[in-house]
Amino acid sequence: MTDDGKARTPDARLVAIGAGALLWALVTLASAAQGQVFAAYRGRPQDWWPTLGYTAAIFSVWALLTPLLLKTADALLAARLPRRAAAALWILGYPLATALHVALFVLLFRPIYGAQAPTRWAMVEPVLLANVDKAAFAYLALVAAAHLRRRLRAPTPAAAAASTPAGDDGLWIRVSGGLHRVPLAEIDWIAAAGDYAEVHAGERSLLTDRSLAALATELPGAEFARVHRGAIVRLDRVREVRRLGRGDASLLLCTGQTLRLSRRYRENVAAHLAL
Repeated sequence: MTDDGKARTPDARLVAIGAGALLWALVTLASAAQGQVFAAYRGRPQDWWPTLGYTAAIFSVWALLTPLLLKTADALLAARLPRRAAAALWILGYPLATALHVALFVLLFRPIYGAQAPTRWAMVEPVLLANVDKAAFAYLALVAAAHLRRRLRAPTPAAAAASTPAGDDGLWIRVSGGLHRVPLAEIDWIAAAGDYAEVHAGERSLLTDRSLAALATELPGAEFARVHRGAIVRLDRVREVRRLGRGDASLLLCTGQTLRLSRRYRENVAAHLAL
């Protein structure tokens, strides 16, 4: 293990591999049992062992793909894309992962399940059609696992507080290679960026893995206020308020940036800006 405690020991890797294998084994049993129940309900009962063997072959390929797909998911989560872009990529990932799964299944199991097929790729269509539901389940399970891993790896509020010196008047932002401190006095405003937030401080723009809603409760209310569902402003950066009617306004900052003040958040700044 390295000094920062982040590297896994060989025993930890074996435990992770064993846990993953056990999970896929349980999924295989559950899926095979489901197939048996549905087949019996339709009046076409199936033999248990052939059903279990085929289901095990299907999910064994998903097990082989798990490290690659989790690594790809980790990269996507680390990119901190806007919500719509991230959602589009997650949706696109399903057909791509399914196509990769079917191709690998055909390569590995043609001698067993495709002996009657005239060509290797003649197996593709029947395998794909027979396993659309299993592919969707497996893909969603891997996406959920990637999100869960990220949450478990995130530092707890207690750990984050412990890493910040007492009386430190700054915002710590996780960046590649460690943490970066932005003094609160240097922050101009903060924008929502999907599930994350983008801190604007002078000419710098840094993405933090905390949400705008979380920051709104953490930052001192005497200095910062949420002015829109997508923005928090440092109050002493506001140079001018321009009323837009119906309770809305625009805020002109010292930096030249213009932000919208929604009537929903008007009370947050009314006392400070004499609205």
